[in-house]
Amino acid sequence: MDRRQLLQMIAAATGTAFIAGGARAYEPTETGKNLFSAEESELVNAIGETILPATDTPGAREADVGPFITQYVSDCHDAEQQAVFKAGLEELRERAQVVYGTDFAGLSDSQRLAFVDDLDREAKMVAVTAGEGAGPADLHWFTMMKQLVIFAFFTSEVGATEVLRYVAVPGRFDGDVDYDGGPAWAT
Repeated sequence: MDRRQLLQMIAAATGTAFIAGGARAYEPTETGKNLFSAEESELVNAIGETILPATDTPGAREADVGPFITQYVSDCHDAEQQAVFKAGLEELRERAQVVYGTDFAGLSDSQRLAFVDDLDREAKMVAVTAGEGAGPADLHWFTMMKQLVIFAFFTSEVGATEVLRYVAVPGRFDGDVDYDGGPAWAT
């Protein structure tokens, strides 16, 4: 058997063709339809900024977490989790109207913080009540919101380069490093 026959056999067996110059490691995919409106995305940005406000480092709004989170929930969460998240945003809207007489965007910074602190206390109570074996459906929607804000922020360019230490090409592994209290590493 010559080399050409061997390559043809390998290609036939693996279902691939050896094409020079045109091969890709992956095929790009399109994201799905975002199930949330631009208004809901902006609401998530406002909630995110209350959870991770700008201080001497950028906050969630600078990272523009809203569009990322709404697309992530649309693409990566199941229908039940999506419904919980949407219902949570609606609950937040209604509650702001009842308690403060305005929407969340119309609240002052101190009112937003008090509002989010109340939601956080509720979420912790639900988590305690649900216990250790609780699944996502057993938790308060605000738990999901906090986790997504943190995830979106620290995986954004702003979070990874301006808040965490960033090394584009890490050096050697050193597992025993004294922690100096500075920012954690992004890589």
